[in-house]
Amino acid sequence: MKPFSLALLVALLALIVACSGPESLGSKAEYAALQGAEVTYRSQSIYGPEIHTAQGYELLALPTTEGRTWIMLKAEHDPYWKQMPQTDAFSIPKSLLDKLVRENRASPDAQRVLSSHVTK
Repeated sequence: MKPFSLALLVALLALIVACSGPESLGSKAEYAALQGAEVTYRSQSIYGPEIHTAQGYELLALPTTEGRTWIMLKAEHDPYWKQMPQTDAFSIPKSLLDKLVRENRASPDAQRVLSSHVTK
């Protein structure tokens, strides 16, 4: 194999790796949307579930013992469950989860994780 061909192959592989996974530009943009929402609403009280749109992404805010946690309902890039800040100290009403599923507003990964936090 010629050195140029090998270099081209290595460059293409590096590009493929850089464009996928949790370090991809798409994944970073999704985390940036979560972080922006977290900063924007940090000082505001939360009394129940809220749905907001940030940078074109639909985000679910749920009350926690520390304030709120933000969940991306339909992440398009790996990892497909994105939450900020990370915590298990939240719950979601079953009726809200059912509505999100019925309206196809939550990805299968979001549905799976949220279903483990359902309250009646």
